[in-house]
Amino acid sequence: MSSCRVGLRLAACLLNISEARKKCIVENIAKAALLERNGQRHPEISVLNVFSDPEYNRSVITIAASIDELGLAENLVLSVPGCSVFLFGEADLPEKRPLVQRRKQLGWFTRRDFSTLKSDLGAAPARRCGLTACFRAL
Repeated sequence: MSSCRVGLRLAACLLNISEARKKCIVENIAKAALLERNGQRHPEISVLNVFSDPEYNRSVITIAASIDELGLAENLVLSVPGCSVFLFGEADLPEKRPLVQRRKQLGWFTRRDFSTLKSDLGAAPARRCGLTACFRAL
């Protein structure tokens, strides 16, 4: 991501995907993150890394964007059916809860029934599949 603006505030997004064996699915989700609603490439959004682990069938896509572009989360929800978004840090307004606090409040590691979990944007996460995004201001 390049910008000539001094003091550009960035947000990071980690997309956790229950898919690693079908490369085209992971790539399509990464491409969807780069696009505006009109389908054009957004100049202030970059995919920094895509990590896939076929053995566990999990991928993580790391995205950076201007903090002003948190519409990225809304675009993902529209572009990727079943996408769940949870906000934390500066992106979690007005509470600005850290990731650890958010996970504890959600019962993220102890929960058995994910269908009752309310995401900030998008669908409730499925236990064994789907895409979950966490946004944090840097």
